[in-house]
Amino acid sequence: MVLLTSSTISVLLTSGVICLFTFLLFLSGYILQQQSVRNIQHVIRAPNSVLMNQPLNPNSALNDAIQKRHHNVRRDALYDSLSTYDDDGKSYGEEKPSLGQVVLSDWESESPSHGGGTQGNYAYLQLLSHPDPSDICSVILFFKMLATGKTAVHDRLFMYPQEWDQKAPTSKNASEALAILRAASRKYDIWLLPIDMSPATSQGYAPTDAKLLRLGQVQFMQYDGVLYLRTPGILLDAKKLDKMFLSWPLPLQHDKNRPESYNNAAWIPMPLRAEKDVSLPPAYLITVNSLGHRVEARTHVPNISLPGFRELVAGPDIENPDLPAYVFFEQDKDGHVHWKGNRWFGAWRVAQQEVCDSLDLESRS
Repeated sequence: MVLLTSSTISVLLTSGVICLFTFLLFLSGYILQQQSVRNIQHVIRAPNSVLMNQPLNPNSALNDAIQKRHHNVRRDALYDSLSTYDDDGKSYGEEKPSLGQVVLSDWESESPSHGGGTQGNYAYLQLLSHPDPSDICSVILFFKMLATGKTAVHDRLFMYPQEWDQKAPTSKNASEALAILRAASRKYDIWLLPIDMSPATSQGYAPTDAKLLRLGQVQFMQYDGVLYLRTPGILLDAKKLDKMFLSWPLPLQHDKNRPESYNNAAWIPMPLRAEKDVSLPPAYLITVNSLGHRVEARTHVPNISLPGFRELVAGPDIENPDLPAYVFFEQDKDGHVHWKGNRWFGAWRVAQQEVCDSLDLESRS
């Protein structure tokens, strides 16, 4: 039997207290260290996370409004097919539900008026399915000329694949062009609309302008009409473009009591065949409407045989002495603009370089 003296007990108690406080000090230090590590990781990851998830569009109000109004659209029905329908409901694609037959639940009805003239809500649209630097700069130039040309149509829309927000293009020039586009969207009030193209690409479809429009046209329900113009091209007269767009009755929503909705002298029906067509017509009128539990999407091209309508949009080889409102440029298979015989090419290139002065665009000419 070992007898403990008071001094021994004192030493043991002191040692125990020291060990306890040492352990507590170690534990608190470890906790603080882990917290510091997490804070450092958060700081390091934050810029990349924000960069990868931030849309090109700095004006998020439109996107928020669209999400609020369209939150009940069934995504699986919307993206189930790339076929389209004409006015009689005849399918030009696969026999599957399409945007013309989207099922909606508890739709918030906010149908705009479909009167003639300038009454209503209209927009101009350009889109790109590939981040070509020259084409991006042409888009910026178009919207700049609209903004400075005193157009009566104030909404300017640019549609692009959502992937551009999630993964930077491999081309340095393309990345710089997108950065310029971000800045231009603030300066010229451009609404940038990112569209999820995975429903098409996941099925093996290549991303094309036609498929991008098919997947994104549900965004246009708040408009009476959206006029798409193909890029690259140059706007010559914003007021003339407005006049051609708004001076004739538009087809808009199909209505048996309104003959111009199905027998329109100025606008000819042309279904969007996204599963077959790669590109879109130079000028394309899109109207998307809610019909109870369906969505009706209609597409038309201008009737160029109508007096004055040939001057709406034309190619560079037009011989009419009256200048068109917008000239679109043809491209070769590599995306180079045909400059031979194009009397507007030089002016377009100079103006294009002004909005993208940090880029060398000659390599894409």
